[in-house]
Amino acid sequence: MYKKLEHFVLDTKKKLGEEHFGSKPSMYGGDMRRPNMDGVGPRIAVFLMGKFNYNHKAVIEESMATGGLYDDLVQEILMRLPAKTLLRCRCVCRSWYSLITNPDFILAHVCYNKAKRHLVLLRSFDHAEKKVRYKLCHDNEQLDEIMTIDFPFVSKHHDYFRMVGCVNGLVCLSDDIVEVTDTLILWNPVIRRFLTLPELKLDVESTDLGRSVFGFGFDSSKNDYKVIRIVYLKNPDFEALQVDAKIAIFRLSSSCWEVNGSASVPVLDTRQAYVNGVIHWLAYNKLIVGFDVKGEAFKDMMLPQTLQDANISDLTIASWCDLLSVFENGYWSGKLSLWIMKDYGAPKSWVKQFVIESFVMVRSLRSNGCVILQNIGGKLVLYNAKTNQFEEFKTHVEGSIRGFHMRSYLESLALLDQKDSHGVL
Repeated sequence: MYKKLEHFVLDTKKKLGEEHFGSKPSMYGGDMRRPNMDGVGPRIAVFLMGKFNYNHKAVIEESMATGGLYDDLVQEILMRLPAKTLLRCRCVCRSWYSLITNPDFILAHVCYNKAKRHLVLLRSFDHAEKKVRYKLCHDNEQLDEIMTIDFPFVSKHHDYFRMVGCVNGLVCLSDDIVEVTDTLILWNPVIRRFLTLPELKLDVESTDLGRSVFGFGFDSSKNDYKVIRIVYLKNPDFEALQVDAKIAIFRLSSSCWEVNGSASVPVLDTRQAYVNGVIHWLAYNKLIVGFDVKGEAFKDMMLPQTLQDANISDLTIASWCDLLSVFENGYWSGKLSLWIMKDYGAPKSWVKQFVIESFVMVRSLRSNGCVILQNIGGKLVLYNAKTNQFEEFKTHVEGSIRGFHMRSYLESLALLDQKDSHGVL
């Protein structure tokens, strides 16, 4: 078995050609000869998974220890596999288990998928059955289904969980559609692991606490996910410029809340847009408030001049094609407009991208620049902003339009290395 595998790897290297192998730093330090495996990884992976079984663990361990399998080649192969396949690969041998659950490998897998695999996560909600359903689909015209994902959580209000944010395949959920609860969950739907955040304890009476606003982002400098919670003291005046609030940050690396003291923060809308490592919310005092996840600091940004007199409840902040965007919904006017900030942080770079009549609401944004709209009659329509063309949204929506949600999704192994996370059978 060992000789066959050695011959296969050597033959693969020969077929690829020496030009594909260059001296590059390994993710674990030192120089290794790492190949350009684009288009080759899946073929080798099929061989590896087809030939290896539990009786071959000792052989694989020995070959990995002696460098017989070319550690760098194995890393390149595994990095190109889907997350569910990698879960099975953990059982091949101890070396693969250590590699696949290593935080550096998990991050490298994310980076590869950002460039190669474009997916969509769909949510539907059946009000009659009180049942939430998720689907993972290819980000193509047909939205071809990859898998149906069982939703393992039950809302205290028998409703669906609000998606606070989704970063690197990790979804932050809050059970606050009806009213705020302390239920916050980090969930990786593909590998079916989740972490329920601990209760936040503040040194104030519960009767002195008002509404809460949440945000979710990723600190790339520390390879750490963070949840921010802004807890207003009593129910504030929504138009107040500044309101006293408690600021708490949950770091996945420590699995606990840290209260960063008090601050004066405008009252924020609960929806967020995560762009350039910053969580953005619309403020009721007609500003955009950002929270830098790395620096853990707030900053203010200006809305487009035209929108500064708009009702905040008519606006939706979003990330569209990796640009900070604001939609003005057409509940009353029947016209829907999109503004994008072309140069991040520069207020003068706000540009009105389009105006559409007879549509009242944006339901979802596609990574290809298309927008899913809801018209006055409650039907979903796909709008191509590049061609200014409308098409029927052909994907069947189960349940009510209210519970429909769709967003770009990046498959990952996030939470796999988290010891206090839980798996779902």
